[in-house]
Amino acid sequence: MKSVSLFALLLLLLTSCQQTDELATPAESQKIGQRSQSARVFKATLQSSVNADPSIPLTQCSGDLPNFGIPDHFLAGQATHMGQLNPVMSTLHHDNCNLSFTTMTLTADVSGQLTASNGDVVYYSGEDVINVFNLLTGAGTTGTINGNWTITGGTGRFEDASGTFTINGMVDFVTGAFSAEAAGTITY
Repeated sequence: MKSVSLFALLLLLLTSCQQTDELATPAESQKIGQRSQSARVFKATLQSSVNADPSIPLTQCSGDLPNFGIPDHFLAGQATHMGQLNPVMSTLHHDNCNLSFTTMTLTADVSGQLTASNGDVVYYSGEDVINVFNLLTGAGTTGTINGNWTITGGTGRFEDASGTFTINGMVDFVTGAFSAEAAGTITY
């Protein structure tokens, strides 16, 4: 009787070990290590400041005003999923731009990164349209800025991130800086 009980106990242990091995297949182990990506609401408040580094040339604009150029910017503010943005590591670069007297707009293709205080980064690219009517006519010192930006990846928890968001705000033509609200989605 004692040997039958011992045999039953060994059989039970052997069976449970096999079931554990079957549950931990390589495919399932990989799933456990993978992050589940899901779309989330993305919102941010952004304030820019001009990057005054003289070693970074202005982006020369095409269009109706020869030799007109615009500088790169640093971005500060707060973003969902990121918290406080690092105002030195969050950047905006103007890839190209065009100034039109006919439409009273400055359009610019932009790219850059939003950097969280822990160093995680979201990369983006997009297009901004700035209403320069007040600047060109002397009617005022501000104009609206509207943009469509695409999230093109990231680092840390934002590795392989994607999504889109719009920015809407005001440019101060005296300082060259802008403030804007961003809204859209981010998948990570």
